[in-house]
Amino acid sequence: MSIRRRLEIFGAVVVTVLVIFLILISPLFQITQINVDGLIHISTEEVIGRLDVLGTSLPLFNSFSARRRLMNNFMIGEVSFHRQFPRTLYVLIVERRLTAFVEHMPGSFLYLDNTGRIMEVRNYMAEPLPILEGIPITHFQVGEMLQVPDTVAFGVVVHYTHLLRTHGLIERVRSVNVRDTSNIRILIYNIEFNVGGEESADEKIRTIIAILDALPNADTIRADVDLSEVGQFYPLIILR
Repeated sequence: MSIRRRLEIFGAVVVTVLVIFLILISPLFQITQINVDGLIHISTEEVIGRLDVLGTSLPLFNSFSARRRLMNNFMIGEVSFHRQFPRTLYVLIVERRLTAFVEHMPGSFLYLDNTGRIMEVRNYMAEPLPILEGIPITHFQVGEMLQVPDTVAFGVVVHYTHLLRTHGLIERVRSVNVRDTSNIRILIYNIEFNVGGEESADEKIRTIIAILDALPNADTIRADVDLSEVGQFYPLIILR
């Protein structure tokens, strides 16, 4: 093949690539619509702002860098994308599940997932979940595990929180105190339940439900209920 012919082929390839590139970055394929699904605590505006891809090429959309930008929000656990040509990007978010809040100072709450990771710090509680009490906090960093002296205590909280959610009690719980993991205290309304340790946790939660159902106007009663030996003795209820 002659040099001239080679140059002609090379020129044709360059022109073709240039034409394709111009088509890809043309307004015809610019992202003008972003649809976001799966959000609970994060706003659509925040996701779109973090992506920062409106007006850019949909075919040239870089999902790896976009995912990295979104995952800087520690509330986000998983992200997936779907292109719908010519101009729409679909984003599916799976948020981490909140387990508890810690009020590290008045009016400021740490959001914790079920591993004890601090997902966010806000001045309000995003959903009805227990406030975790009895764990001293000396240092914390968003995105890292909560530094607690007793990791067993947090594991117990996760277990009880799961049971409270499963049995439909989570919205009525005000706090869970794990200062003493052998005398865990769950405050529901103004009734404090001493559930002892983690043993027989499901039976204790069921007993709490039975007590609340049996007490008239439970939300107006102030009482202490000892369930630390549930299954061995009848629960001791002391009205305050």
